[in-house]
Amino acid sequence: MKSYAGVCDMKAYSFGRTRIKVYGGLNSIGGNCIVVESPSKRVMFDQGVNFTRLKKFYGFSIRPDSVEELREMGVLPPREAYDGVEELYISHLHLDHLGSLNVPGNLQIYLPSVELAGALSRAWWFDWKQHLFPQTLSFTGFSTVTESKNIMAAKVSHSAYPSYAFRLETDDATILYTGDFRVSPLYPQFANTLEGFRELSVDRVDVLITEGTNFSRKMNYLSVQQFRTSIKDILEKYKRNILFISVHPLDLESTLIVLELLWKHGFIPVFTNPYYATLLDLQINSVNYEAEGSLIFSPLRTSRIRLLENFETAFISSLKNARIAIFIPGYDIKSIKTIVNLLETDSSGLVHITVFGEPISEEWVVEEIKVSNWLKLLGVTNLRVHLSGHYYPFEFKNLIGTIKPKEMIPIHTNSPDTMKTLFNRYK
Repeated sequence: MKSYAGVCDMKAYSFGRTRIKVYGGLNSIGGNCIVVESPSKRVMFDQGVNFTRLKKFYGFSIRPDSVEELREMGVLPPREAYDGVEELYISHLHLDHLGSLNVPGNLQIYLPSVELAGALSRAWWFDWKQHLFPQTLSFTGFSTVTESKNIMAAKVSHSAYPSYAFRLETDDATILYTGDFRVSPLYPQFANTLEGFRELSVDRVDVLITEGTNFSRKMNYLSVQQFRTSIKDILEKYKRNILFISVHPLDLESTLIVLELLWKHGFIPVFTNPYYATLLDLQINSVNYEAEGSLIFSPLRTSRIRLLENFETAFISSLKNARIAIFIPGYDIKSIKTIVNLLETDSSGLVHITVFGEPISEEWVVEEIKVSNWLKLLGVTNLRVHLSGHYYPFEFKNLIGTIKPKEMIPIHTNSPDTMKTLFNRYK
């Protein structure tokens, strides 16, 4: 085993002539990085940011100087993880899986969506995320995972769209890597995760590498129907004409549920952040979704006006007499102050709904305390609704019964021993 920054050990597993090296995601949630080596192939699955390490060493006054420093400090996988790797496959675009696209070596990178990754990167010019850009600052040369002839890919449901699981056949082993997933999609027309796993499990699976995010986590289980009911109850009781909402920009399934409930209760969804609006526009196009009502793009600066296929464009001041639900990303929470001023209203007593799909330790809620403080200062009530983007422990038996793997490597979990015990019971 080899350590980097003295804090993270690579762990290797051998299956015949195939070796699986895990550089990130063991005994932790996020930062996945798996390398599969065999006589004929060297493939990497994910190469994510370790947010626990990032928060430990960096903050407002101390920022990383380079992508190499992030590797040295264990925030990103070490350079040696890429030695000899020919192909890199990213399961989804959450940063704890995507990592930095400025990678060592000359390897082919496959993304779940090149177009969405390019749109997402436009928000990376700020702070430490500038180190996540490809070295060329261009996405030319990247491919989508479905273009690969060397692996099989199947869509899964998750709080990032699109998300994939992968099947890789080496000289003497068949490996299935699930990435992160929900067992059941929130919409019937979205990917059925278990059907995808059945397709990837044809003939046999020797090694299953799977997440276990929700094992031993303190949480309230919320079904899709309960999620709908929670949002519905808020909307029915809320009497003000202005409502604020934050959903992760990649969480398309949750966003569509919220949009449909808003339209049903007489709200017009409004997006003021250009990156947020663009990502949703691209995702809606990719699934051929037909909106039931209007979507408004209302940038707070005229320099950010752009034409979007599924949005009408209007200045926020023209909406002061309408009933509107304003979507803002968590990092843009201060824009509430600007918005209420343009609408000539008082922020006191307004409501902000935060839809969580990820654990507190993961990507987009790193600044949750600061967001809460700003909302408190503005007199805005924050209501949190959690609909997990990950499967639940009681679904694990069904997962193992569907895939029928010979061996399992737990990843993206704080409870690998529990998963191993259950696997040995169910296999």
